[in-house]
Amino acid sequence: MKRILIMDEENYSLDLEEIYRVAVRGIVFIGGKLLMIENDFGEVKLPGGGIDSGEDDYKALVREVKEETGYDVILESIVPFGEIEEKRLSVHEPMIWHQISRLYFCDVYPEKGICDYTENEKKYGFKQVLYTLDEALEKNRIMLEKEGKQAWNQREYKTLLLIREHLRNV
Repeated sequence: MKRILIMDEENYSLDLEEIYRVAVRGIVFIGGKLLMIENDFGEVKLPGGGIDSGEDDYKALVREVKEETGYDVILESIVPFGEIEEKRLSVHEPMIWHQISRLYFCDVYPEKGICDYTENEKKYGFKQVLYTLDEALEKNRIMLEKEGKQAWNQREYKTLLLIREHLRNV
């Protein structure tokens, strides 16, 4: 998969232990709007998350989109977009956070089921939302101004910019 963005804050010592994680994220449009997850802080992100042991990207994508949005991915619609590599000092412990996020365009079946949020996601009020690409970009831009440049907010904002650029060139 093509690496489309590298975000290395270089704010860590190379002798620290590394937390390595691979995640998948779905780029799903419904009626011209982007399917996203929003929390009580106003952060919006693409549905997705870490790949579990024994899963390939497609299985993880199907599971994560279902858990976070209630929608079932149409397997035949999955198209790779690219991957983002993040590397920074972890916000929770003195370790290097190294994550690869693989992005996939995909479609979902029209029937929406029930979301299956983790306790942490419930605690922060996660919910499925639909925004135009410009609305999602604006929400993330405001978050960057309001909350500072949190790495995950930067990733989502830059990812949305890449999606917009891609769609303009298609």
